[in-house]
Amino acid sequence: MRKEIKLSGVTICPGIGFGKVQILDRELPVVRISLPPGQVKREQKRYTRAVKMVGEHLDQHVKEAHSASWLSASQILKVHRAILDDQHFHGAIADRIASRNENAEWALSEEAGAMISRLEITRDPYFQARAEDIRDLADNILHALTGSRADYRKGLSCPKEATVIFTGNLYPSTAVQARRFCARGFATESRLLASHAAILLKGFSIPAVAAVKGLRPAARDGDRVIVDGYNGKVILRPTAATRKEYQALRKSLEIPPVSPPLPPVESTTRDGTVIHLATNIENPEQVELMLRHRLEGIGLFRTEFLALSADTIPGEEEQYSVYRRVVEGAGGRRVVIRTFDIGADKQNPNIYRDRGQNPALGVRGIRRHLLCCPDELRVQLRAILRAAEAGEVGILLPMVTTVEEIRRVKKILTAARRELRREKKPFSPKIALGAMIEVPAAAFAAGEILKEADFVSVGTNDLLQYFLAADRDNPELVVYGETPGPGFLALMSLIIEKAAAQGRQNDVAICGEMASNPSLLPDLLRLGYRSFSISPVLAPAVRAAAVKTDLRVPAPS
Repeated sequence: MRKEIKLSGVTICPGIGFGKVQILDRELPVVRISLPPGQVKREQKRYTRAVKMVGEHLDQHVKEAHSASWLSASQILKVHRAILDDQHFHGAIADRIASRNENAEWALSEEAGAMISRLEITRDPYFQARAEDIRDLADNILHALTGSRADYRKGLSCPKEATVIFTGNLYPSTAVQARRFCARGFATESRLLASHAAILLKGFSIPAVAAVKGLRPAARDGDRVIVDGYNGKVILRPTAATRKEYQALRKSLEIPPVSPPLPPVESTTRDGTVIHLATNIENPEQVELMLRHRLEGIGLFRTEFLALSADTIPGEEEQYSVYRRVVEGAGGRRVVIRTFDIGADKQNPNIYRDRGQNPALGVRGIRRHLLCCPDELRVQLRAILRAAEAGEVGILLPMVTTVEEIRRVKKILTAARRELRREKKPFSPKIALGAMIEVPAAAFAAGEILKEADFVSVGTNDLLQYFLAADRDNPELVVYGETPGPGFLALMSLIIEKAAAQGRQNDVAICGEMASNPSLLPDLLRLGYRSFSISPVLAPAVRAAAVKTDLRVPAPS
């Protein structure tokens, strides 16, 4: 029997997951086989049957995603469907089988590999994401080619035994796949802790650990494993004693749902300073996590996940339905809805694609709305205004750089109110308008921005990226963003000081991943921040860090 192995990494999402290893991106061995001329048509038909089998699987999961009202997963599957329907791609494989007398597996591997290389070399985030979609689908077709129909279908549904995903990457599609396959845990060798995949895993509440060296070489499919998302550990082939220890730990840390939901918990530091904790979400299902962890509301609803990977931006009624569901589900707690933050690494040419050489410094967030899509913004504002009739709602504008941008949005907001009044559609006449501080120019202008905005939220993910000139999704630059450093903390201090000079420090919150990092919380509290919007599953760790912090005692040098 192989021995227990403990591997260390970095926590993405806390929690404890038990299951059997499923390695997602371990490449299937593909060898080239020369076919006799008389077998070419049979091989082409075999490939066509495999594609059809995968197509049936995608249709099944699109229906499942829609029935769960989880829009972003459904949209990602639609992208896969579009790629699967690409007859030019399939035609190239059929031609290769015929012209080179190659087996279908080899032809698929070569054609997909060439296409993936062409997309990845662009360094464009959208095309790199599509390369990953193609890799996913090519792998699916390979599995369909190498197994029976029954085995293939069995392997694509939620397994009867609990599964823990092992992977070398950290892509949104991989995180979605983990959720779709009911994974009880997730471990990766990637260090992209600020990636959107990491954000999705937290939203799905899947215990997850990243930066695990030697993860895949040490494991085999089917190995028993424990993912310890509290301590950043992965335990392969745990002994009976280890399993018993972690089962007891998980039971002691579980927070079961309660009906009706309990009121929010007041969080304080050791010296009694009150701090306010809200949550970040990407879809309506995550409202339950906010209630379960007794947080004060939703500090950031990332609406772009409703639009990304779709053929069109959702219409007003569809948006209204989602926002209303979130507001009503929050049970009277405040909800802050961010307008679509599309651009940079969140692009879709079906909706919009920045043609600039550096999309991260291009037309994204509120810039995109004001420069090319004001009607889209007006429709979204109408949907939010209507949903706000059900509770307290704030509107948050992403990627604000100048005060003038806020003034222009106010005019569009006024026009939206006028239209709804004329159409006699109920809406909230009072709604707070906020601005994201996520570029250094906005940080230095925080005082002026607060004169036009009702509140501001500091998006530390992008602010740190722009401050350091280091792409947060580039694995080679991860080291630059692992710790904020004194220069960045000085910038953070400047923002809260400018707010305090106007008596507006209570109108400032931090909604980036830094807010969810317990080790950084004491520094942020000492700078003067008191409001944080965090990943819901990290609420216990953030509260524990606050209780250990005594603001009467100087920070250790």
